[in-house]
Amino acid sequence: MNLKRLTFAAFTAASLLGTAAHAQPYIGLSIGQSSIDESITEGLITSGTTDGKDSAFKLFGGYRFHPNFAAELAYVNLGELTYSGTFFATPVTGGSVKANGLNMSAVGILPLTNEFSLFGKLGLFAWEAKASDTTGGVPFSATADGADVSFGIGASYDFTKQFSVRAEWELFKLENADASLVSVGVQFRF
Repeated sequence: MNLKRLTFAAFTAASLLGTAAHAQPYIGLSIGQSSIDESITEGLITSGTTDGKDSAFKLFGGYRFHPNFAAELAYVNLGELTYSGTFFATPVTGGSVKANGLNMSAVGILPLTNEFSLFGKLGLFAWEAKASDTTGGVPFSATADGADVSFGIGASYDFTKQFSVRAEWELFKLENADASLVSVGVQFRF
């Protein structure tokens, strides 16, 4: 084996060991407030009122395979938007759109100190939205689904090597509507 190959093999082994030393799976839970854009009611009411703010949560798990990079998977429940009004002069009452989905993200991490880090996320949100109301006295329900882009920013603080808290803002595309989530959560590393 020549010197170049030996050097390359040693460098590769050192890189893999260094990466393995930083590799860490994690799980967590975040709670917060969502805001679903009123444009999600397009086709449900032609005029009326909406309230898109609700409590929301997410369960997440990930794998930090480098000090600056991780991959994350999360179930996100965005709560519900409520609406009422009319659909072409027909009264609509008791309307709600519930949205949730599975989010897969690449996470970039910027450690500022040993305990405090900033992070950014870019991902794909596979979502489902269920609408129900009473239109002109007749019950109505419909379901829509899709897959759209998601992104977010946040900060985390490590209390120990296994436990941290994090705060983040995320935006999820729901076809022609947007849903944002501001949350605070806990994260446990193995």
